[in-house]
This record gives sequence, C-alpha cells and structure tokens, in this order.
Amino acid sequence: MILSFYDNKKSGSIVLFIHGTASANDIWEKQYKLLNKSDYRIVGIDLRGHGRSVNPGGLCTLEEHMNDLKETLDNIGIESPITIIGHSFGAVLAAKFAEKYPEKVCRLLLVSLPTRIPKLLLKYYNWLLGKPIEYLKKKLNLILKLPIKKRYKLAISTDLNVVRDILRDSLKWDFLSQVPKINCPVYLSVGRFDYVALKSMVKKLHNELPNSSYKVFNWASHNCMEDVPAEFNRWVLSALALPMIRLS
Repeated sequence: MILSFYDNKKSGSIVLFIHGTASANDIWEKQYKLLNKSDYRIVGIDLRGHGRSVNPGGLCTLEEHMNDLKETLDNIGIESPITIIGHSFGAVLAAKFAEKYPEKVCRLLLVSLPTRIPKLLLKYYNWLLGKPIEYLKKKLNLILKLPIKKRYKLAISTDLNVVRDILRDSLKWDFLSQVPKINCPVYLSVGRFDYVALKSMVKKLHNELPNSSYKVFNWASHNCMEDVPAEFNRWVLSALALPMIRLS
C-alpha cells in the first residue's frame, strides 16, 4: 500500500525518516526543521495504522511493512541510494530493508534499535495493550488536550491491531545471533536509560557489525530525538557530514 508521507521536494540527496511503533512521522518535527535548512530532500513516512496512514486490515508482518516502504518509495519515484534514519521498529525496518535492497541504501542511522526485546518488557506490553490501552482509547479526546509529550499522544492515536502485530513480530527479532548483512556505513545510537533498546546490546551489535559507529546519549531514554533534541541533531549532522547548521 502507498503510505502517507512528508516530502520537502528539494533536489539534494534523499534522507528518509521512519518512526517507531505507536508513533508517527510528526515525531521528527525538530529534525525536519533543522535539515530543511540544508539542500537535502527530506522524506518521512507514516507506517500503516500510524499517523495519517490507514490500516488495510489483516495480519501485518515485518514483510508487509517492507513491501509498503518499497511501494511508497517507488511511487514517489526515488531511485538513487538513500540515507535512512529509523527509530526503534523503524530502525528494525531500515536495517532489514538495507539488507534486502542494498542497492537502494547508502547510509543508515539506527536510533534505539531493539536488538532483542527483553522478555519482561514483552510481558508488560502485552498487559498494557489489553484493558489499560482500551480504556485510554476511550479518553482519547481528553488525552490529546493534555500538555504531555507528543510521543504519548501519538501512541494513544495508533491503530491497536497494528501495534499488537508488531509486538507479536518482535518475538523473532534477534540482531545479535543473526547480525544483519549490511554493506553501507551504519551509525548506531541509543539513550543511556533506554528500556527497550538496551545500550549493552546495541554496543554488542556495534562490535559485530563492520563499518558501524556507536553513540550513547547520556540523558536520554528511548526517544532520543525528543529527550535531547540539540545533541541528537548534532549527531545527525555529523553522520550526514553537514556543517553545524544553527540548531535554534
């Protein structure tokens, strides 16, 4: 299916942004504001059931998400190798996409990549996605008016069935025993207090993954781009080999 997407339609090299589970394209707002000052063409998608992209129904696996991504990029007319910046499940998707279509990707920035989901966390998510989240869904209009971080509003707005499918699929993720075969440069980053992508595991992947670098944001949790936006943006600029554009 063709996903909803943002496109600044500039003529430079393409940077594709992929958000994580229970999030949306809007999570990258500060990165778009920054990179729109450069010549890069910025494209960002809403995964199916997230943001402005519908859920067509049926079981949604990682393979379906990859097909959505390829179909959307083909529809936009993107042919040259691109840089992909992916967060959490978006990082999983980016890594798998680069492995399957190496000719389409020239650089990966993988943010908070869950190399292997902790079992205790899976149990918590299974509980949360039952009655607690269904109750919150009923209060959606009220929650959207509260002065809380964007990540929480996006999470409550996401299609529950898609989130449950991703959680079910995450049981198969193990980037440590099956290190992805990626040829392009890989920039790994993680928050020191990340409870989903444990920094010790991300570092192990870095040690196993050729042509990779490893960055820890000391005052961030899972959503580095929101927790420490200025530091995160400096990391992005460095990976893209761009001069330090004014971050304000």
